[in-house]
Amino acid sequence: MRRFDSILFSVLLFVFSASSLARAQQAAAAQPSAADVSTSVNLSAGTKVELLTSRPIWAATAKAGDVFYAQTSFPVVAGKEIAIPAGTYVEGTIKTVTRPTRRTSRAQIEILFTKIIFANGYVVLLPGDPDAAGTTPGAGPQSAVAETLIAITIQATTGNDLLLDNGADVEMTLAAPLALDAEQILEAIPISRAPDPRQMKSASQCTPTPGTMGTPGTPDTVIPGSPGTPSTTIPGGPGMPDITIPGTPATPPTVIPGSPGTPGSPDIPCPPKPLVISCAPVVNKDQTPPAQPVAPR
Repeated sequence: MRRFDSILFSVLLFVFSASSLARAQQAAAAQPSAADVSTSVNLSAGTKVELLTSRPIWAATAKAGDVFYAQTSFPVVAGKEIAIPAGTYVEGTIKTVTRPTRRTSRAQIEILFTKIIFANGYVVLLPGDPDAAGTTPGAGPQSAVAETLIAITIQATTGNDLLLDNGADVEMTLAAPLALDAEQILEAIPISRAPDPRQMKSASQCTPTPGTMGTPGTPDTVIPGSPGTPSTTIPGGPGMPDITIPGTPATPPTVIPGSPGTPGSPDIPCPPKPLVISCAPVVNKDQTPPAQPVAPR
């Protein structure tokens, strides 16, 4: 009897162990492995990034090679994940500047975007940055990778001292797919702060000039003349002619001209703030973006 109980116990223990092992294997299969967890957030070519300029561009001194700075004004989302939080800095380089003329109230600036700088210090180099050395962030060497070059058209006049003011709306369109480090993004999100356009003070140094009132001048001064006296006739006696004593002639009035008034000057207002009309990608036919972004290493 004891032997039968021992055999039954062994069979039940074997069945229980096999069942536990099967459940453990199923649970392990259900859990994603480290290789299955995504380590990158991918943005496709054509992704638009809304920006606010954080450093003005002066009309008189702007030139090719100057650095351009902006901040993302709205988060960029890839699927259900935040790829670039609002407040992330973006850096670029001015390639060309076309200033307005007296005939055309238009300006254009071409900007090559080169860096995305997250709040935690994570830096992503874009094609065109000298430090990128012909590579896509997180990928191996690439040949002829498309650069993110944007032509910004601005409504401005020759009277504007700025071409782009603080807080100007600019749109960057990625020319090539971009792979971002998911862990770095998660670190940057809680410490990123979206810029407030209301707190961005205009950098323009233009101040309106008030007009001046003219002077009324002085009227003419008139000195009346004398009316004169009539002639006096003394009748003559019998056989004698009348005697006429001539009177004095009248004198005309004397006019002393007054001083003329001076005209006033009108108010001189500042020209309207430069307005961004459009931001269009500049496509280089010699550059071809890679088909798919590669996860960062």
